[in-house]
Amino acid sequence: MIDDLQDVVQEIRTSIFDLHGGGNQSTRLRQRLEHVLKQHTGDLAMRTSLRVSGPLSVVDAALADHAEAVVREAVSNAVRHSGAETLTVAVDVADDLTIVVTDDGCGIPDDVTSSGLNNLASRAEQAGGTFTILPNPDGTGTRLRWSVPLR
Repeated sequence: MIDDLQDVVQEIRTSIFDLHGGGNQSTRLRQRLEHVLKQHTGDLAMRTSLRVSGPLSVVDAALADHAEAVVREAVSNAVRHSGAETLTVAVDVADDLTIVVTDDGCGIPDDVTSSGLNNLASRAEQAGGTFTILPNPDGTGTRLRWSVPLR
């Protein structure tokens, strides 16, 4: 419960920062990510959330394009393959831009290969970052993590 409250407080702080000093870039990136979620899950019963921590205003346009593509591919995969009831996209901006997409679906087979996942790995590598996809810590669903240093 306390962790949930801390998450809410952090989201409020991020929103206030975006409103006061946030420039249009941060607002547009948040809207772009919200649009991706709505576009892929709007007609489904799947519960979704987007959590943003840190100043999106420091994410440049090229990196914002990567972020949108990563979220689009991850959400699309979860919708098509996981059977999940819940999907969470968490974006953290600190020294790195880190995107973590989790679902409570069936998980991902060890032998899965797809051009979309390979593309996410390539995007991370090109930007000097990392990409992992694993089961959630509790062994259910999937946890995709894409992280790159801010330029």
